[in-house]
Amino acid sequence: MHITITGMLGSGKSTIGNIISEVKGYELYSTGSIQRMVAQEKGLSTLELNKLMHTVPDLDNTIDSTTVKIANENKDKSIIFDSRMAWHFVPESFKVFLTVNDYEAARRVVKADRGQVEGYTSIEDARYKLKERALTEHQRFLRIYQANYWDFDNYDLVLDATWHDAETLAYIIMGQLETFLEEKEKVKTYLISPRSLYPANVDKLKNLDLSKVISKDHELEGSDDDSDDNLNPWIYFKDFYPYIIGKYKRVEEALFSQIELIPAFYANNLITEIDSKFNEDTIQYDQELASKYESLGKFKYKSYPL
Repeated sequence: MHITITGMLGSGKSTIGNIISEVKGYELYSTGSIQRMVAQEKGLSTLELNKLMHTVPDLDNTIDSTTVKIANENKDKSIIFDSRMAWHFVPESFKVFLTVNDYEAARRVVKADRGQVEGYTSIEDARYKLKERALTEHQRFLRIYQANYWDFDNYDLVLDATWHDAETLAYIIMGQLETFLEEKEKVKTYLISPRSLYPANVDKLKNLDLSKVISKDHELEGSDDDSDDNLNPWIYFKDFYPYIIGKYKRVEEALFSQIELIPAFYANNLITEIDSKFNEDTIQYDQELASKYESLGKFKYKSYPL
């Protein structure tokens, strides 16, 4: 069985991959460590190396061709691929994507003392550079492979890594893997902490025609009718932040009950597919409602949208 783990920068995928490797005895192939090694050898930061890879595709090809070769020559082996694009090059795999709040990601990389290699001088500096690096990688992957690694529909499991330690997340992934292997019909799973969800301005959302997307039981205000078995909140990702655009009630109940993770529905692709006039600027952060959520769940968001 092959497992591919990718995710946002600072999500802890390398640490999680190592834990799963140790517990399950799987081989581990990490491209992140190779990139950092190459950057050090060239006297560059990781961001500078990623920019260089825009004009020197052989650097990408070296990593990618090795990934494909290992997967093809070891189909019967249990291997974990810790790589941003392994899901694309190892299609026959359990594909995992880890999300994380941008401030939390920056805090982790600074704490891990990666500043000397990656050039971070503070949390805010790391926060800015991680976003810049993520955008650079995203654009490069679209140009070279025509593949969008930020599209959650590409993965079997999308897991929020913001609030939990690496060991907890590793065991969640292993549990989800067992479920995945037992399923006859593979179902995509998106698990997110309600403390990571940001309320969008409901009044603004009413101007969107989402009637074809969200049924009567998924009204934007949050329906009290629980007859529908699918109570998962509808989430739209914008500028690295997950916004609730439907089933607010489910999130509020989870916050009040201190539930750690809840299943959600990733609505980006479906909305843009159905509503050609959709403008994501309509999805705006509701600060007042967010304050109510913090009070309800007795927590503080890691960071706030600008």
